[in-house]
Order: sequence, then C-alpha cells, then structure tokens
Amino acid sequence: MTRTKLAAIALAALLAVTGVAAAAPGNAPADAGSNDGAVGQAGPPSELPDPVPDFVSDIHDQIRSFIDGNVENLGEAVSGIAGGDAGDGADDGTDDAADA
Repeated sequence: MTRTKLAAIALAALLAVTGVAAAAPGNAPADAGSNDGAVGQAGPPSELPDPVPDFVSDIHDQIRSFIDGNVENLGEAVSGIAGGDAGDGADDGTDDAADA
C-alpha cells in the first residue's frame, strides 16, 4: 500500500474512534434527573447587606491618594478617619481588675 492510503485509513480510524468516544454517555448515574429542585435557587440572595458607613468612602479615597503618592503615611490617614472613637473593646488605660 502507498503512504497516502495508509494515512487515509489512519485518519478514518481516528475519526471513527473520536466519534464513538464523543457519542458515548458520560459516567453520570442513570437516575440523575434534571435540576428540577434547583428552580427556586437561581438568582442573587433575597436579602442584601446593610450599606457601609460613610467614612468607608473616605478611607478608599485615602488609599487611592496613597497609591498616587499624595499621602505619605497611609496608617495615620486611615486612623484619622476611622480611629476617632474608642470602641467598646478599646483599652481606656484603666485596670479592669480594679473595676471589679
């Protein structure tokens, strides 16, 4: 046989094997139904998170300014915006044992 006949036979065999493999079913179980139970699960969550406080936008502006090189110390800039009030868990300098 000539090389072209051998190449044509090899190509035909390759196409046949590829077609059979593509047509063969996957390894999904036979009782796997459609996603009927997932109909109500599509879409975004029904409850959205609460809006962020106003100072968050200011913090983002300071971060952008730091990246642009307009702010020297990002920590001080952010602390000046967000760190103004001492929270409930903040250390006020007193001894907690003396309070008890």
